[in-house]
Amino acid sequence: MEEDYSMSQLKIPSSDVTVRIRMVDTTGVIVVRAISFIEPVQPGHEILNLPCAAFLIDHPPSGRKIMFDLGVRKDYWKLPAGPQKRLGMVTPALRVDKDTTEILMEKGIDLSEISSVIWSHYHWDHTGSMELFPSSTELVVGPGFVSLPSLLPGYPHNPQSPIDSAAVENRVLTEIAFDDAASPRIGGFRSHDFFGDGSFYLLDTPGHCLGHICGLARTTGGSDSTFVLLGGDICHFAGDFRPSRQIPFPPAIPCSSLDRDAYFPIPCPCSLFADSHPSNAAGTKPLDPCKTPFYRISTHETAAYTDSAESQRSVDKLIVFDGSPSVLVCLAHDGTMLRKLPTLNSNPEEDLNDWKRRGYKEMIHWGWLNELPRNGKLGRKQAVKGFWRDYQQWPEAQEVLCKNGEAAASPLL
Repeated sequence: MEEDYSMSQLKIPSSDVTVRIRMVDTTGVIVVRAISFIEPVQPGHEILNLPCAAFLIDHPPSGRKIMFDLGVRKDYWKLPAGPQKRLGMVTPALRVDKDTTEILMEKGIDLSEISSVIWSHYHWDHTGSMELFPSSTELVVGPGFVSLPSLLPGYPHNPQSPIDSAAVENRVLTEIAFDDAASPRIGGFRSHDFFGDGSFYLLDTPGHCLGHICGLARTTGGSDSTFVLLGGDICHFAGDFRPSRQIPFPPAIPCSSLDRDAYFPIPCPCSLFADSHPSNAAGTKPLDPCKTPFYRISTHETAAYTDSAESQRSVDKLIVFDGSPSVLVCLAHDGTMLRKLPTLNSNPEEDLNDWKRRGYKEMIHWGWLNELPRNGKLGRKQAVKGFWRDYQQWPEAQEVLCKNGEAAASPLL
């Protein structure tokens, strides 16, 4: 059996109880300016393509079903005024074909079956259409959410709030406190045992915004347990924590990881990427470009992280999880994961629990390289052009969203 030294570093309590985890392609695809998310930005990689995943989790002992995140609501033009204005000003493109609630119901899952929805955080591309769930569905949020003045009671009662009041009204709102005395630290993060049996933990992963949390699902139990880490927006691009000392670039990048592109030779030497490591270009050569993450968290004035330094510390801890052969890391915006792994949308009976035997970790680990520039030219093209509504382009979108967004500053609200 392969020995996993990183598991002793993570200090995950043992348990035989597991959850079943299925991934949902929420159909949301966002295009953002890279400068707000990664640094240093390279020529040819000025934009990031961010699809949106959510996760359906079944807890067999209790019969409960929960959701971790909901993606972007289909009718994003009904978002609170603040997010609409930001969309109109800083996001070049967005398309959402279906609401997550539609996807669940199409696959025979009634919304009343969902006992809890966990928001990794309160940003609009994760909160979905929470108001469509019945009042019996609990909403779970991270530390500080309830006491943050700019959030509750939600928009329009609070004109500055980025969340809709309908999402929180008439339902149980549970804030995870992360009691240090009651819960162990897992991988350096404070933890909360959600079901009380070691099958699913919430991790306090600060930096991106107040109350940001990740999930850690046990997918096989016992002494050789495996886990799926639900990363939310701990970072937005896998090149923020890959390659690493634990999993360096292999001498040749597996052909199955790369797009069919004339620029990629077969076999493709890792030097094709290591030689263009951004820190080389900046004149500060890393200790080893084959073992040093490509990017760091953005510190730009427009950074999408309220505390970039804290975010970087969270990502540095994430590297240990990713380096473990017993942990599969799933960022909410990892396009490779959505391309290559089964989703509820297309394979509703398939889950991620058998990921290790099926080789899913190796299958997706280097897929982010396809997004990188090639000789100063674009890597993958922009995933979507402009804004879409009802399956077609919406030319007036930015004007409408900005106009709607002006209401955020209106004294009449």
